[in-house]
Amino acid sequence: MSDLLIALRTFVRLAEVPSFSRVGKEMHASHTTIARRLDLVEAHFGVRLFHRTTRRLVPTGEADQLLIHARTMLDALDMAEADFGPERDLPHGLVRIGVTTALGLHYVERLGELGRLYPGLHIDCAMTDWQRDVVEDRLDLAVRVGPIGDDSLVVHRLGPLARCLVAHPDYLLRHGRPGSVDALARHQCIAYAYGDMPTRWTIDGQECLVNGLFRSDNSEAVHRAALNGLGIAMLPTIRVEADMAAGRLLPVLPDSEIAPLDIFAVHPSRRRLPPRARIVLNFIKAHFPAAD
Repeated sequence: MSDLLIALRTFVRLAEVPSFSRVGKEMHASHTTIARRLDLVEAHFGVRLFHRTTRRLVPTGEADQLLIHARTMLDALDMAEADFGPERDLPHGLVRIGVTTALGLHYVERLGELGRLYPGLHIDCAMTDWQRDVVEDRLDLAVRVGPIGDDSLVVHRLGPLARCLVAHPDYLLRHGRPGSVDALARHQCIAYAYGDMPTRWTIDGQECLVNGLFRSDNSEAVHRAALNGLGIAMLPTIRVEADMAAGRLLPVLPDSEIAPLDIFAVHPSRRRLPPRARIVLNFIKAHFPAAD
């Protein structure tokens, strides 16, 4: 591969992760080598791509423009190599995924299989419970809670994600087990929410206002709060089924109906996904909880 192509790959990665040391580690190259590759790209196109300080790299406007062309060209090259190259049966390279915490942990526990089948793949998982911008954050794929409402994205429906109410046995021993949806108003409920808006749960078609001493915008924090007896939590079943089997958490109102979340995988609108991203998309579909 030509020096300029290698340098362009380095530039794209620096735009995604503005750190010489991290990109150097990923590419098994020294800080000096990474800097020289960036110098080559800047010299070839006659532009400055980053403002460099002792602490960070800041992309310039020219970097944002070049990034669009570089990624399009490199994606096309990757697809050509996948169709005709010696490794056409084994897609490789970096795939950046944006995913919620609960589903991200679910998939992480199954990544070993993907790694054995495709040892050349590298997964960068941006795991947050707020929805990242797919284009701005340069994600190849993202897992979203619907509806999507963005015509610039290609949408793949994964399926429903079941939820349930749980609490620690000690909490229920101290406060009693609620016998109805109305009774939740008298309990400590662990809210999974953003901002300061009141939290409402819809159970059996009935909306109830809940509150308690702890709330968080991170589902894993809510999970741990429930495990520590802080109250009743509504969580994806996939995160608590092992705890319920072990008796660490007990179901609350188990016969009540809680609407599942509709989950989708999305990616930027392109004629064709790079093979490495298509492999990961198929993995996400195959291992979605409803399909396990």
